[in-house]
Amino acid sequence: MLQDVPEYVKKAAKIVGTPLRDDEVAMDSTVWIQAALFVKETAFAYRLIGRGIRPQFVAGHSIGAFPAAVIAGVLSFEDALRLVWRRAKLMEEAYPEGYGMGVIIGLTKAEVQQAVDRSHSEAAPVYLSNMNAEQQIVLSGSLEGINRAFQQAKELGASKTALLKVPIPSHCPLMSGISEQLLELVRTFPLQEAAIPYMANHTGRMLRAKDKIAEDLALNVAYPVRWIDMAAVCVESGADCFIEMPPGHTLSRLVKQAHHDTRQIAVDEVGLEAAEYLIRKWKEQEE
Repeated sequence: MLQDVPEYVKKAAKIVGTPLRDDEVAMDSTVWIQAALFVKETAFAYRLIGRGIRPQFVAGHSIGAFPAAVIAGVLSFEDALRLVWRRAKLMEEAYPEGYGMGVIIGLTKAEVQQAVDRSHSEAAPVYLSNMNAEQQIVLSGSLEGINRAFQQAKELGASKTALLKVPIPSHCPLMSGISEQLLELVRTFPLQEAAIPYMANHTGRMLRAKDKIAEDLALNVAYPVRWIDMAAVCVESGADCFIEMPPGHTLSRLVKQAHHDTRQIAVDEVGLEAAEYLIRKWKEQEE
């Protein structure tokens, strides 16, 4: 993941005090996953801005909220990475095994909640988590609880269920204690008001106030990500083109499903030069 951003990898290693792992083994640790995602996304966003492409809004899903805050000018790269590193360490230490996340496709929020209610127990907790699309909803909790919920969801008519490659139960009440620690930590960093509107993960609303954005960065680990609302607010505020930083293209496809008239560019698929070309071409057509 990090082979094409060596200058940022070197910078990140100095900040966290150890070289970043970037291999198959690293995919089993949320610490290395979160660090790599933050570095990769931030590096490519900076590169696009360096080409003269400046976003009107920034929106990140879960760990992506931290690169979004950096690009908005709220936190420095260095302080955001320190916060990401601490976040990941706390999450991994709290739930080293037996927990994770899964996705249910083809049911409404009410139906998924019904499956969760039938499956949750104190010994094997499971919670409704991220709202990615109207009928793509994430669960978090114990693997036992998630698998029970999958069985209930299939009985209710779900078209697909799948465990995600996320070894921790993010975005649910199991992370409440961690979010409180992160809130104390983020308040120790120098913060700036957002130069670019920032979409909040746990409310789906648009923010500029540094204190509110800091709160969102800390709390999003314990609350569902309201991606569907974040995208809708961007569209309502005039956004018609969404550019997704590497890696992947999942978020741009989710936006396309919900907002057919918008355009999407996944930089991972087309590359920086093609992304810049398309954006400039579309802007010229509008003018």
